[in-house]
Parts: sequence; C-alpha cells; structure tokens
Amino acid sequence: MKKEEKILFWSERVQEFYSNGQTYRTWCQEHQVPVSTMSYWIRKLKNVNPVSVKEDAPVFAKMPTEQELRRKELVSSQPSSSIHIFLNDSIRIEICPSCPSELLSAIIKELRHHA
Repeated sequence: MKKEEKILFWSERVQEFYSNGQTYRTWCQEHQVPVSTMSYWIRKLKNVNPVSVKEDAPVFAKMPTEQELRRKELVSSQPSSSIHIFLNDSIRIEICPSCPSELLSAIIKELRHHA
C-alpha cells in the first residue's frame, strides 16, 4: 500500500472513530485494531493537511426546508409563555412550557422547603 493510500485509509478509519463516539479501547476491540496503532495514526494525521488527502471531497450541509423556516418564525413571533420566578437579586428561575412535569414538581417542592 502506498503512503497516500495508507493516509487515506487511516484518515477514514480515524474519522469513523470520531463520529462513532466510542472510547479508544471499545472501538479498537470492535475493529480489531491495536490501541497503539490507532493512537499512532491519530497523532500522525494531525500533521497531515486534510485538504491534500481529499481535495475534491464534497461537503454536505442540511439546509432547513421552507416549512421548518416558517415554523421557526411562528414560534419566535409568539410571546413567551415561560414562568419567571425572582427570589432575590441572585436567584432567578425560568420555567418553559416544555419543562417536564417531574422537574417542575421537584422545583416547587424545593421552593416550599426553602420558603
């Protein structure tokens, strides 16, 4: 395997590792790669210019649809229905409509306890 091929091969593996979110050990065990080898290539690839490896690599970005944009505009134009509680100058609690009922119950319980 040529040097460029190795760099390309390992850059793809390292990218796969980073996108997976697993620990070194777990990922390496699943892919039968020694941890020392993976560490070596991660260090080595930090010094390689990624543009020179894949100059024509496409970049994809998800753009919001018109529906998503309209929905966002509607939400931002509506007045906030959040509850604001000011206990003193340093304590402020804001409870949004999406707050889980369990969390709201816990907040109320603590407020009663410290009242």
